[in-house]
Amino acid sequence: MKPAALLSVKRLWCCMLLSLSTLNALSATAPLSETELDIRSALLRPCEPGGREDCVKVDVKLHLDAPIEIVWQVITDYQNSAKFISSLKSSSETPLAPNKLQVEQVGRVGWNALNVEIKTIYHVQLNPVDKKIQSVAVGGDLKRVSMFTQLHTKVGGGTLLEYSLITDPARWAPLVIAEELLKRNAQQSFADLKREILRRSATSAVSKPAP
Repeated sequence: MKPAALLSVKRLWCCMLLSLSTLNALSATAPLSETELDIRSALLRPCEPGGREDCVKVDVKLHLDAPIEIVWQVITDYQNSAKFISSLKSSSETPLAPNKLQVEQVGRVGWNALNVEIKTIYHVQLNPVDKKIQSVAVGGDLKRVSMFTQLHTKVGGGTLLEYSLITDPARWAPLVIAEELLKRNAQQSFADLKREILRRSATSAVSKPAP
């Protein structure tokens, strides 16, 4: 990279970091209730004990007033994910084996005019009995991505979705900026996911024949 281009990139990240700091100061919120989306992030230095690389970790808890089967149907609908998750530009799935898929996605991370387009290719292992999903990147722009999703039926009805992401963003953003961008992306993506789950749940309830 030429020095002028490098300086331009550095200035861009400095502006982004300043904007994030200002936005965070203005958007402090009260503690989340059980019915809201709970997202937490952390920097892992290193990713693993004894390793040399650093990672970003994002944990999500989402409480849903919907049956677990409907939630499972939506979160495993990779072929249509770009239709209801606004940060995804494209998404496709290819079966590899029973309950194993290869998923290719192109997504946008950022806000307003400051967006980074990222391609990921990962293998997805589905466990429909225990309602678990394990995903590991096998290609794309990120150096490392691993994701784990677990669904739980809540006492009294509804579903708890727990999700964890660990990634090494490599060259596309400094670690501290990547953490904030990924956290914001998760907030929007899971809000979109919740909207689609509730829509399908309502449609399913309406289509059921009366007893």
